[in-house]
Amino acid sequence: RAVHVWSSTTTAVRKKMGGTPTHPLVSTGVALARCALFALACFFAYDIRLYAVTEYGRIIHEFDPWFNFRATQYLADNGWVRFSKWFDYMSWYPLGRPVGTTIYPGMQVTAVTIWKTLGLMGDSVAMSLNDVCVFFPAWFGAVATLLTGLLTAECSGDKNAAVVASLVMSIVPAHTMRSVAGGYDNESLAVTAMVLTFFVWCRALRTPRSWPIGAAAGLAYVYMVAAWGGYTFVLNMVGLHAAILVPFGKFCPSVHKAYSLFWIVGTLGAVQFPVVGLAPIKSLEQLGPAFVFVGYQVLAVTELLVAKRNATGHQKWRLRLRCYAVAGVCLLSVIAVLAPTGWFGPLSVRVRGLFIKHTKTGNPLVDSVAEHQPGTPDAYQRYLNLPYYVAPVGFVISCGHFLKTKSAAALFLPLYGVVAYYFANRMVRLIIFLGPIASSLSGVAVGFLSEQIFGNLVWFANGGGALDDDANEKSDDADSKKPFTKKNGKVRKSGTGKSAGDGDTAALLASIRASVAVPLSKFYDSKQTRVSRVLLAAFLLITGLQRVPSFVEYSHEIAKGMSQPSVMFKGQLNDGRTIIVKDYVEAYHWLRDNTPEDARVMAWWDYGYQIAGIANRTSIADGNTWNHEHIANLARTMTATEEKAHRVIRHLADYVLVWSGGGADDMAKSPHLFRIGKSIGHDTGTVDMHEIQSKFGVDQYGRPTPLMAQSLLYKLVSFQGAVAKERFEEVYTSKYRKVRIYKVVNVSDKSKQWAADPANRLCDAPGSWYCPGQYPPALAKFSQIIKPAYNMPAFAKKQTEERAAREAKAETDTGAEL
Repeated sequence: RAVHVWSSTTTAVRKKMGGTPTHPLVSTGVALARCALFALACFFAYDIRLYAVTEYGRIIHEFDPWFNFRATQYLADNGWVRFSKWFDYMSWYPLGRPVGTTIYPGMQVTAVTIWKTLGLMGDSVAMSLNDVCVFFPAWFGAVATLLTGLLTAECSGDKNAAVVASLVMSIVPAHTMRSVAGGYDNESLAVTAMVLTFFVWCRALRTPRSWPIGAAAGLAYVYMVAAWGGYTFVLNMVGLHAAILVPFGKFCPSVHKAYSLFWIVGTLGAVQFPVVGLAPIKSLEQLGPAFVFVGYQVLAVTELLVAKRNATGHQKWRLRLRCYAVAGVCLLSVIAVLAPTGWFGPLSVRVRGLFIKHTKTGNPLVDSVAEHQPGTPDAYQRYLNLPYYVAPVGFVISCGHFLKTKSAAALFLPLYGVVAYYFANRMVRLIIFLGPIASSLSGVAVGFLSEQIFGNLVWFANGGGALDDDANEKSDDADSKKPFTKKNGKVRKSGTGKSAGDGDTAALLASIRASVAVPLSKFYDSKQTRVSRVLLAAFLLITGLQRVPSFVEYSHEIAKGMSQPSVMFKGQLNDGRTIIVKDYVEAYHWLRDNTPEDARVMAWWDYGYQIAGIANRTSIADGNTWNHEHIANLARTMTATEEKAHRVIRHLADYVLVWSGGGADDMAKSPHLFRIGKSIGHDTGTVDMHEIQSKFGVDQYGRPTPLMAQSLLYKLVSFQGAVAKERFEEVYTSKYRKVRIYKVVNVSDKSKQWAADPANRLCDAPGSWYCPGQYPPALAKFSQIIKPAYNMPAFAKKQTEERAAREAKAETDTGAEL
């Protein structure tokens, strides 16, 4: 059956061109060749992602992957139950982080499953958990490559296009940008889960009997939810596709059942994750697909009533409009009741950034991330390269394919292309969405051009040119003798019971067909046009093929550049020697080996994941954004004057770590620190970056503004500044001066012990695992720097007041006895 499926294209072309079906041996050979190319594409995908391992060894990269690895290790060591209730007190000190409710656990669960499976298969294939996490992105990059080919085949019906799409997807930088070995980040799994969901959804629309596969699409979507917060894109993409099918006349019982199964199964699965909760039916960014689900039920019930009452003509539409009106009133009533209760949540900051200008989302944390900047033509060329020029051709062909076949699945690729382009244009990080669709549309373009060449050559080889004129003449005679039917478009002369208006419309359509469509069709299929099509397609293919070697070389060069782990990188000395700079990882190793296990390290939030993951020390904040106020407190502390900052830091940290030495060091990030610090509290300050840099920055000659010169950040980072030894003692400077570590002098042991006492944590319910910590009471007097970062539950506040009252009474009683 597999051979039959994969060889169907060649046979179809032969039949369409008037030739005999291909010999079974030829079909088998073609199918095997395609399978071999798919396997080769998977190998290419795996191989191009291994530069990091070859150059730097089996090490986790960047920032977020270090948290993901640490979470994976915790899951492997403690099991799912403890993992789902893990409150991490080594991050976000002294508050801690509720990992169980702020993580998408799909990647961790998948990695641990693979690790355990390999262990059960014997020592010859067993791998360490670190190695599994390192190779994880490369493995799933290969799987995503194969799934992209399947999606292309399902939507275009062209197996050759599927092969080309897989080959492009295997190396396109828009995919490798988040899936190199060592880049153990959520996107490396999420792209695979996304393409899987799209493929299974389109597969559910293939035939009227395919609708049960909609449940499988829902399960694939649940896996996507477990993998990444970008699941909202997948949900809305499928929902939009289902909605667009209605005006195109593709709504039918099978589509209704498929989407209903997808939404019900997907939603029931999604709400099981605490990080998602009831967002699918409450969040504005996810309500669209829910409304589509409701709309589908209304349409289905309406059509059932129409059929049951045997309504005809205008009666059908009167009944439909009544049903739609009643459903609309009911829906608006429900919204009117729920809206005042706060049921519907606002758009998230990141989603707002997709519709308004970058740096004006209202959240400086989001604005400070470079990946949230708008996409540019340079970015598209960098991450797409050759597909940037080929994909638009495939888009036009896909649109034509849908208009010709009216297939529900055929509409998905052009729709995906439009939506993905819009979001990538709003946020450069989302160019990752363009990887699969650019590959698919490139495959469609190449597949179409190949069919134009080989299909027409087959037509000529079977004598099509000699029979062309006779066939056209016979077609004209046959058309002139046929009465009007729905198939041939001519007006029926006999009475049909239809109104005169219907007859006039039919006559107009028949006239248009006879004067426009038929001549164009004959011209398109004429011998001369076929020759032109072959020559043009051959020219375009040859031109494109000439650029393939440069595309492959470019993709590998980009992959090498993306493979630098950030904790180490290649550099060049003045004498021309190339070295590997390991300053960052060596600094974290110094912390691990030379500080107490309970040491607390203050650093900007970017480095928190690495401090906890590599150094195994407590960090003040990390790359998660679950508590904006706490990060703002950190930013305000580091940008305060040295004296004021030390008064706060001595209650929170034992060491302070900064990145220095130029490039992306903390001085380069200082305007964002200042802006984030000013974003909460009574004195919100300015949010304009140019104005901030004039107040808190360094000019082109390296001279700091007065506010910058007085700040702790400048004195810690810049080698032109210096801190007082009675406040901070520099204990480590990395080899190439990229990292500086200071020991905090006169640390408050009382505050440290108070924060470590479980009795001072604020559980959300008695006996609960969800127990955030509190700032030490000594920080209350520094209200200009430290703002409230956690709202105390009412019952916890009552318990604290009662405990304070008991302690006060005990002190009074003790005094009376004395």
